[in-house]
Amino acid sequence: MRALPFSTRPLAARPLAARPLAARLPAARFLAALFLAGAIGATAADSAVAAPANAAPAGTANPPAPAPATADTTATAPSAATAPADEQLDTAAVDAPPAPKPARPAAPDPDDPAPVAPRLRAKFKSDLWLPLPSVFLPGFGQYFQGEWSGLAYTGVAVGGLIVYSEGRLELASDASTDPSQLFASEDWTLRKVILGASAAQGCGFLSAYSAFRSSVPRFQAEDGKYLFLTGQESLGDMALSPLRFDHLGKLSAALPLGVLAATVTYLAMDERSSHPGSDWTFSADDPAFFGPLAYNAGLTEEALFRGWLLPVAYQYTGGRWWLANGAQALLFAGAHYSSANPVPWPQFLLGYYFGSLTRKNGWTLSEAIFVHAWWDTILFVGQAVTTRRAGPATIRVALPVPL
Repeated sequence: MRALPFSTRPLAARPLAARPLAARLPAARFLAALFLAGAIGATAADSAVAAPANAAPAGTANPPAPAPATADTTATAPSAATAPADEQLDTAAVDAPPAPKPARPAAPDPDDPAPVAPRLRAKFKSDLWLPLPSVFLPGFGQYFQGEWSGLAYTGVAVGGLIVYSEGRLELASDASTDPSQLFASEDWTLRKVILGASAAQGCGFLSAYSAFRSSVPRFQAEDGKYLFLTGQESLGDMALSPLRFDHLGKLSAALPLGVLAATVTYLAMDERSSHPGSDWTFSADDPAFFGPLAYNAGLTEEALFRGWLLPVAYQYTGGRWWLANGAQALLFAGAHYSSANPVPWPQFLLGYYFGSLTRKNGWTLSEAIFVHAWWDTILFVGQAVTTRRAGPATIRVALPVPL
């Protein structure tokens, strides 16, 4: 993943103020609809769970077991206090109830089919050769497993590539911008390029995650691998994670976000006091760009790096946590390398921390997705505010989008 390879020449596009808001947001609305349709389709296809083996078929009830018959001997048995000892023996031998006969097994009811053992979801198990191609061909792993959810991944990815291609065509041949000034631009032509590429890339990440997690039950049952993955979140739960503000009640989420917000606010106020005549505007349609971009990064990057690569590294390193977490954090940092971010050590530290959050929460991604999405939101806003003026950027952001 590399930052945008643009020079410092300005965009050849109409001024932002000359275009109404509705004319500036077709790409955002289109991508939002694609994301919604894809999430609904993938969640519906991935949430089918087999019934447990001992569950009765739908619409039937298990008949209650008959109560065992007991003999009532209170009326015929003589009193032990009044009968002689020899009569007590004779009475016990004569009046003792016969031993109960073993119950015959009930005849099978042709209208009540036998319960079916839970089937393993994936036809094939793979932790590498199916997820890896899915990163570049969204839906590949799902098609191979015979799952219709692949259509959702492919459809949204194709839609994102269409938006991306249209944006590139709309850019003039010499229109480009400096990566460090990327978030200062309010031109929706460039924003379409970024959002379209992010959508296509994110679908590949989610497809790889889903291809891996669908294989986990078969790995556990047949090979005894990935037994530490005891819980699994649905894609719907993961998609709602950035809105789970109950995570702010945890110090592990509130502390890093609070420190980052305070730092960005201080830098922005310092820049404002140093350049009192600069343009510090924040347009109303900025959230339509920053929101989807941060949401996509938090959801899809956590699914790929902490949902797939981290468990695989932990399994194949024999449970060496520091090695597995360090490996995925190194890959996460490498994915954010660019000319604007030649030494992505902050991303390495963040990747290691997000991996620790994932393990702390029983290998679930909800808190890591929440922190990641809002971390990027704060950074994007800070970058925009501090660069909408003449001069270098105070807060530098390397955009993880391959363009």
